[in-house]
Amino acid sequence: MTKKAKYLFIYGSLMEGFFNSEKALRGKVEKRIKAKTKGRLYHLANKGYPAMVSGEDTVYGELLVIEDLDDIFPILNEIENYFGENNPNNEYNRVVIEVETLDGKKELAYVYQYNDQNLENQKDEKIYIPSGNWRKYMNERGNG
Repeated sequence: MTKKAKYLFIYGSLMEGFFNSEKALRGKVEKRIKAKTKGRLYHLANKGYPAMVSGEDTVYGELLVIEDLDDIFPILNEIENYFGENNPNNEYNRVVIEVETLDGKKELAYVYQYNDQNLENQKDEKIYIPSGNWRKYMNERGNG
């Protein structure tokens, strides 16, 4: 059985102020909480957005409280090219991970994690982000 969560963790273009936030989340977010999780973060230079994979680095983002996650999954699935659990064509897989708020509270949250098994994804130009913070990376490039 798939784990369930009541939060969504985001680390890229869905964060407040970025291009997919308005498109997908406008009027849906009850609360945004600064948070972090374990992973490894890359910028996909050929696509202009980030990719998080499993790892031991710290990845920073936002933990979202959304009243009805099922209501927003269709638009998020479209943005993230998610076609269903374990689908090899997924650009990102929707999984449940442990996230920690910056004040130390731990929660389970859904996250769209880059599918590095997808053959198309293996062609992407990945730039490692050692800080684990895509907002900081984009600001330093003058794109934030």
